[in-house]
Amino acid sequence: MRRNSLAVFLLMTLLTSSLSGCLGLLQARETIEELREDVYEVSYPDKVNMVHTFTTFTIQPYSNQTTFPVDESVEKIEIYFKVGMSGSDQISCIDQVLTSELRYVRAEVTTPSGISFWVQDVCEDFTKVDTFEPSPDFEFGDWKLDVEARGWGENTFDMFQDNFIIVITVIRVCQQYPTEPPCDQ
Repeated sequence: MRRNSLAVFLLMTLLTSSLSGCLGLLQARETIEELREDVYEVSYPDKVNMVHTFTTFTIQPYSNQTTFPVDESVEKIEIYFKVGMSGSDQISCIDQVLTSELRYVRAEVTTPSGISFWVQDVCEDFTKVDTFEPSPDFEFGDWKLDVEARGWGENTFDMFQDNFIIVITVIRVCQQYPTEPPCDQ
């Protein structure tokens, strides 16, 4: 009986000494976890832009499109749209009525299912900022910005140039861990 007790004691001693490393690591990890700062939410912008300046005396067409992803982390979409029509005090809009020389900028943002989300059709100087929040969610997937424009300009003095700027800012929220790199990287 004494011999069995000694064998059990030696076996238990061997077993606990071999496990103490793992148990010690577990305790050390828990201690470090308690010392680490809490996770927090951070908002960061993800920007998509399209910029064009017309630099020829004849009216030139412009067409371009780009996509940007929208997922569950998007909390807001802001669209900045600015158009400059040289000599524009309704002249470019009148040109559309009187001649076939159309000067304009048409911009449209569509959802992945093809639904028109935002549309602007402009033929004069124009600036606008639109802000959209999900209600309840934005459609997830790749959204599309499609721009068609016609304009003219000159490249000598840079004074008379039709141009436009579109900046889409997709504001996302992510869980930021103190020891990790920032979300926007």
